[in-house]
Amino acid sequence: MASQLPFELLIEICSYLSPIDLYSLSMICKRYRKLLWLNKSATTQSIWRTARHKFMPHITLPPPDGMSEQQFIYMMVLIQRCMFCEEEDRWKLAMHFEFRMYCCQRCLAERTVSRDTLIKEWEIPIYLLPCMQPLTANAQRPQLFLMKEVKSLLKNYKKLTNDKERKIWINEKSQRMAKLKDTNREYNNQHDIGRYDHNERLERLFRTLHMSTDYPYMFRGRRCTSREIW
Repeated sequence: MASQLPFELLIEICSYLSPIDLYSLSMICKRYRKLLWLNKSATTQSIWRTARHKFMPHITLPPPDGMSEQQFIYMMVLIQRCMFCEEEDRWKLAMHFEFRMYCCQRCLAERTVSRDTLIKEWEIPIYLLPCMQPLTANAQRPQLFLMKEVKSLLKNYKKLTNDKERKIWINEKSQRMAKLKDTNREYNNQHDIGRYDHNERLERLFRTLHMSTDYPYMFRGRRCTSREIW
């Protein structure tokens, strides 16, 4: 009978469901998944937005550009394991919204590179660093950049043919990254409020301040040369 419900009635039912219920419902059959997982459907986006407003009032920010409501909610609340290695120990996992990643420390290390490594080993000009969104540094962790983003930025930078174009491009990218910094911090804060209670947030902060993690700034199992990067 459930599979035969008119879409109008099904949409009405969905308006009373939490994001977790919607996600479970989308797994039942192709018909429900089609309704609840279309990224460009106004109806689908409205269903998930309604659920977010009702059941996730702490998330006051809308999804960032290019991310659907259901993808946003999945990342902020529903995902329970590392996006890359299936690690499920919540104490080893953290949200890094700057990189759109919820992952363990090992997978973060494999996909990032430190500021010092970019300058000293990759020979990246310092004036290009503000053009990329870094992961906020702390007492035990250097400032990190996503390798994939670094390579993409260098590829686009090399396409510019003169100094004037490069100056304009660097200025625009730097301004955009500066605006994103506070927004990404707020996304991370709202994620932590929704996923962890007060005691766990304090415990995670304590662990972060006292942990010691070695980050293997390697590329494909070996260090990159400046020639390979450029």
